[in-house]
Amino acid sequence: MTVAGPIPSIVGALLCQKDSYLQTLETEVVSCDEYVPPKSLQTNVKSKAKKSIDSEKGSDSGTATPSKTWLIEFADSVLFPEGGGQPTDHGSITPLTSSDPEAVLITNIQRHGLRCLSFSSKPLSPGTRVRQDVDFNRRWDHMQQHTGQHLLSAIMDSLDLPTLSWSMGAAGEMNSIEIPRKPSHEEIKSIQDRCNQCIRDNVAITVETPEEVDGAKKLPGDYDKDKGVVRFIKIGDLDYNACCGTHLKQTSHIGLILLHHTQSIRGTNSRLYFSAGDRAIKLAIESINSIRNIAVSLSSSTSLTDVQNNVQRLTDSYADARKREKKMLAEIATYEGARIRSVLESGKNAWSYRATDGLDFINLVAFEIKEAARDRGVVILVSGEVKTAGSIMIIGEKGMVESMAAKVKEIVSTVKGGGKGEKWQGKVTEWKKGEIEALKAAVENP
Repeated sequence: MTVAGPIPSIVGALLCQKDSYLQTLETEVVSCDEYVPPKSLQTNVKSKAKKSIDSEKGSDSGTATPSKTWLIEFADSVLFPEGGGQPTDHGSITPLTSSDPEAVLITNIQRHGLRCLSFSSKPLSPGTRVRQDVDFNRRWDHMQQHTGQHLLSAIMDSLDLPTLSWSMGAAGEMNSIEIPRKPSHEEIKSIQDRCNQCIRDNVAITVETPEEVDGAKKLPGDYDKDKGVVRFIKIGDLDYNACCGTHLKQTSHIGLILLHHTQSIRGTNSRLYFSAGDRAIKLAIESINSIRNIAVSLSSSTSLTDVQNNVQRLTDSYADARKREKKMLAEIATYEGARIRSVLESGKNAWSYRATDGLDFINLVAFEIKEAARDRGVVILVSGEVKTAGSIMIIGEKGMVESMAAKVKEIVSTVKGGGKGEKWQGKVTEWKKGEIEALKAAVENP
């Protein structure tokens, strides 16, 4: 590796960590090397490239040329590398020594040991002066969620609900923390109230880098704490935790914390979903708009009680309709069973087709005629329509079932199934034009 210029800042002492509100920085390229992915990733890339070539019409190259990526290390960085449960920053780098500078989009910055490396689609020579610009809307959102999580975990720790792990949701989605038990509704309300009171109190958030770091837990295995810088995030007298992420300077900048719902996981553990700041406001607005749209479709007021009552009435009505439908389908299956038994008694094969009721109806009819079909002839039960999926069931004497199954496979191009003895069953991926009619003719005119 060729190194030029100053010794680069290490992760833990990057400018983005010292001043997380900084949005732009002029710095210098220290090194630039082509990225060589691990062998497992290379195999996946080659496989995807081959599929792309095979599917590309008119291609005469016969080979793929995957785009190259370069790992660039700068003297310092306003772009934060992924870590501490916080995703990588997005931003751009613009060469300042070029007569026609063109910004390079950066969407992946990673920590390799103590080094901060940006993944670039273009190489830059060591010594090149550049301007880094961070996507600050993304950074601000990440800081609100991450600092919000620190505050939420601190409040929950005081209630004997330690945070076992946490996950930041993708942009616009909820975050979650895992805790050892499910909190009650009263506890959730109390935790949310205490979090938001601390936000209103505007508690200072500071960063400390003590020389003694024996208390730091869960440091990455490849981070040399003796040569590196271990940062502790301090929220007033509430919290003091090691963390490499970018954080807000005061709790008022979190905006607010909303606790959503819980989900039971891994025995007695529970996952608590939450959101903070602008993301929480956006999710709340989306929820309010969704409730309003539901209310309009139900001809209801937007009162939560009215919407819930109307939804419950609609759910009950649907359940009643399903019960009536099942009862009616069972009655139809009884009549269809009687018809099929009559056909079998006349010495003919029986055909039963119902386009829309699928396997439910087929099973009901099969129950009605299984004894009669076992003694004489063969019955074929079919569902589905042209250009849709469907089902086929054959019931009857063993030899006749096997013979009819062979005909089905000849006539129906997308059928897959199997069986033995007195029953064969198959799934039709898509009925083609004329197949249902051809199958009926094969049954009724063997």
